[in-house]
Amino acid sequence: MTTDLNSSSMDTKYVGICEYFATGEGVTYIIASGTKTQINEFAGPYFSTGLGFYSFEEMKSALIECEGMNETCIMDDKRLRAAYVLQTHLPSVADLIKQYGFGTFSYQFHYNLS
Repeated sequence: MTTDLNSSSMDTKYVGICEYFATGEGVTYIIASGTKTQINEFAGPYFSTGLGFYSFEEMKSALIECEGMNETCIMDDKRLRAAYVLQTHLPSVADLIKQYGFGTFSYQFHYNLS
């Protein structure tokens, strides 16, 4: 086993996902990849507190696992819920992660029906 002395856990890449719901404020989704610092900077100080971080391996596994599952079965598992949100909002990115195991992306979506 070799160890790269220039690499650290700070450089580890993740998928960060935040679902924010607030009455009168609408819904905001933040989905991004990168280091935890990069994802937090993209989300900003307000939304970064609600981020969940998943390794690309975790996300790939969850995307494959939730294929064909009923949405109600996915709701109780944060990892599967995150994969479902990624698949719903960014299906091309989800396919790339399933095929290659990584990707670089950032996405913010907000809507308010009031």
